Amino acid sequence: MQVAIGIVLNGLIGLAAASYSSSEFDWTTISPSTDLEYHDCFDDFKCARLIAPLDYKNDTDPRTVVIAMIKLPAVVPDDDPAFAGSIFTNPGGPGGAGVGFMVRAGKGLRNVLDKPGRRHYEILSFDPRGVGNSWPRANCFVRDTLARNAILLELRGHGPLNSGGGSAVPYVLALQKAIGRRCQDAEESNINGGQIMAYMGTPNVARDMVQMVDKIAELRARDASARKYLSYNGNDQEDRLKLKRRKASQVDYGVPRLQYIGYSYGTVLGNYFASLFPGRVGRIVLDGVVDVNDYSSGPGWITNLVDTDEIADRFFSGCHEAGPKICALARENDESSSSVKSRFYLWLSELDKKPISAISPTGTIVVVSSQDIRELLGSALYKPRRSFITFAKALNNAMAGDTAAIVRSLFRRHLPQPKDVCAIHNSTGPGSEEYLPEGAASVLCADGDNVLGYDAAWWKRYVDYQVNTSSIFGAYWSNIRIACNSWNFHPNWVFKGPFTTPSAKYLAFGEPVSGHPAAPILFVSNRLDPVTPLIAARAMAAQHPGAGLVVTEALGHGTMGTGDSACLHSYIADYFDTGVVPSGEALCKPDCDPWNKECDTAELETTPQNGQGYSWDYTLSARI
Repeated sequence: MQVAIGIVLNGLIGLAAASYSSSEFDWTTISPSTDLEYHDCFDDFKCARLIAPLDYKNDTDPRTVVIAMIKLPAVVPDDDPAFAGSIFTNPGGPGGAGVGFMVRAGKGLRNVLDKPGRRHYEILSFDPRGVGNSWPRANCFVRDTLARNAILLELRGHGPLNSGGGSAVPYVLALQKAIGRRCQDAEESNINGGQIMAYMGTPNVARDMVQMVDKIAELRARDASARKYLSYNGNDQEDRLKLKRRKASQVDYGVPRLQYIGYSYGTVLGNYFASLFPGRVGRIVLDGVVDVNDYSSGPGWITNLVDTDEIADRFFSGCHEAGPKICALARENDESSSSVKSRFYLWLSELDKKPISAISPTGTIVVVSSQDIRELLGSALYKPRRSFITFAKALNNAMAGDTAAIVRSLFRRHLPQPKDVCAIHNSTGPGSEEYLPEGAASVLCADGDNVLGYDAAWWKRYVDYQVNTSSIFGAYWSNIRIACNSWNFHPNWVFKGPFTTPSAKYLAFGEPVSGHPAAPILFVSNRLDPVTPLIAARAMAAQHPGAGLVVTEALGHGTMGTGDSACLHSYIADYFDTGVVPSGEALCKPDCDPWNKECDTAELETTPQNGQGYSWDYTLSARI
């Protein structure tokens, strides 16, 4: 998504960049290897740096990449009959790093997926090539955080893309052109560790997962051989008995197969994997589903926001129903939710005439516009359970003249911090966890249709379409694709579908037929999702024969952490156990309502990084 959407992504990323500190583990202490070698890292985790080919499409290319992997071991040893193999996960993006996500949320995920005494999994994730702790890294501003932040502030200064009678669009296009040249210069100089930005498309990442699954199988085979050797030499007879009793896992199907749960952009990755490598599919769950046809073809990213404004309306109607004791925006004499909504939008119109001028807690000057408030509302729609009550309070205070909470939220989620530039770790090597938006651009611009050099008139029509779809998020969301207008990297591997799989098929004794999935895909969606609507989940499920769909009657982006649901958790755990999907469209109720104070697990003033219980808490980003 390049720097033009740095304001969209950089301020809201949360997942990998903010969830752990690089000082907790020094990735350079691990020597990259073509074989999988785990090392202790963080608390209770194992890490590895796996060497993989840079260009899978060119066997003669000797260049390589290093993939940073992290594993939360199962609660039972590998030779235990209840050990059920690895489940991979991807937190979203594109450009989201799996390492930080795992450190923060891996144990909660394992708790949901395990079936005590029957199925126990090791949970595994990775920083995709070019991202986070993987190497080389997509970075156009090596050791120059000041320049990066200056551009982010300049981009903010032009206003939303639908402002100024459309004058913002050509201004942004000009900035994009200069940024694109800088990124090309960074690649050509090898200052970021080597060429990578043309090799980060999703087909490459899917193929990396094949590589990782194979290496896990090889490591497990080596470990099993070692245990057998000990057993046969009389050193461990119990090991020998366990090996005989061990149940088949996903690595015993003739070829190693993937077990995977992907969120948001992670559903794109899962869809690509299943379509490209159907014979490698074991179990795949896709949660917060992206319409991969829209993602990969046409103007791009134009179907995401069809439900966004409806969820915003639910914010106002829920506030009215909750009343002023819970929702600070409500008033005792309000006749309907329209009163709450009208009061909010009247205030926004006043901000158009007289924006808020304020000073952040760090002393930075900031002007808060109506567009900022729209974007913060869009942020709240991602995780209503964590946001609605506290956001309503912050809005109510701001409308009364106390803007402290709104300003803190704006700086935390949207804006770079100039005062921190000299203190920021500017390392370009592994262990530098800062989120870089050019990592996202390297993926989404490679996967989507080429929009290089489209003129301002075309982009104005694109922005108008997005704004007409969502008045809340349309202008904001348009930044994602406009970043590709000057992204002049030619991807080595492009896949446009078909995004489908053959039916799961089995031999007489239950082994999956070669080239066929071991189980149909399970899709999961909320009833209303601000950026991956239910209609997308239905469309994607229809393209995969036998696929199942579970719908949670909840609001927010992705089902996990938006209210949580014991019903949904049961469906997912049962699916990983049996491979069976529900017939028809299964429905689940959330365990928590956004306006239930007992379920409110976050304060607006606190960056939501430490999920509790089963909460996945992606921390909003305008990536998917």
